[in-house]
Amino acid sequence: MTLPTERTKPSDILWDHSIYLYGPPMIGKSSLVNEIPGVLFFNTAGGLESLPVYETRINAWEDFLTTGAEFLTGSHNFAVAAIDTIERLHKLCVQYIIKRENIRHPQDLEFGKGYDMVKDEFIRPLTKLALSKYGLIMIGHTRDVEITLRTRKLSKNIPTLQDYIWQLVAGLSDIIMFYTTETTDKGTRRVIKTNPSEEYIAGDRTNKLRSFGDIVMLPEGNNWARIEEAFNRVIPTKGEDK
Repeated sequence: MTLPTERTKPSDILWDHSIYLYGPPMIGKSSLVNEIPGVLFFNTAGGLESLPVYETRINAWEDFLTTGAEFLTGSHNFAVAAIDTIERLHKLCVQYIIKRENIRHPQDLEFGKGYDMVKDEFIRPLTKLALSKYGLIMIGHTRDVEITLRTRKLSKNIPTLQDYIWQLVAGLSDIIMFYTTETTDKGTRRVIKTNPSEEYIAGDRTNKLRSFGDIVMLPEGNNWARIEEAFNRVIPTKGEDK
């Protein structure tokens, strides 16, 4: 095998980067994702009945394996796989391991073996999707936890995924979008945040959305196009005018 002689170039294509989008229920995560051209929902939890979507129902882990494999064959016109929700997909994976190993709970296997089985089974098909030519967006929910700092306590929004699974999803995600509401002097508005904060989890390895700042969601829709516009804008280099 020949070793590389040049560095790779960062991709300027949004869907070369896996996305994790999370926020409170009913804020409009699925509606936002439904604006993505060529998106196919891997519907694990229902709740899409009010939207005109392309979906495949995922009622068991085996459904996800079969559908994911079919999706990767390329015999379709879809461009993006949307997992809605990632929490429910994790539960289906746990149920699959419990049934396969004839146990009542992953902790029934000693030395953390059950949880290792869940992690290995869960991340394998997700990694295949993430590394494919197709886009991947994972949709999840948020919960508030109290964080104790040296001088104060604060409420922080974090994904509802169990920590051992969240570490896998976070490692797979190039962009972590926190979808929330905030109150201004003009009223309440919905925003997408990708800048890290002590009050929530967010991030962007590309720095394209992070450098743009918060993206305000408009009530009339067409918001995913605005996210892509923010990603695709030319970022001035040092010495250039913004």
